[in-house]
Amino acid sequence: MEGLITAVSGPLGALALSVGILVWLARSVVPVLKAYLEGQTEKLGAMVAALNKTVDAHEADRKTFEASIAGLTTRIDKVETVVEKIQAKLP
Repeated sequence: MEGLITAVSGPLGALALSVGILVWLARSVVPVLKAYLEGQTEKLGAMVAALNKTVDAHEADRKTFEASIAGLTTRIDKVETVVEKIQAKLP
């Protein structure tokens, strides 16, 4: 009997307890952790898609902005010509 108590409370008992805890972790914690990580992966995928959509919209806005600036340059040139003509007519 004393040998059994020594085995259970000694290194063999600690080994059995460690194996039991590892089995419990594998059965209960790992599935929860797996589901959590899969959910995070889906959320991250949605965030990447939203970021790509934002970048695409930014590129379209930039093209529109560049076209507007180019149009303003042409309009300013026309205004300068008209102003020069007005100044020429003034005494």
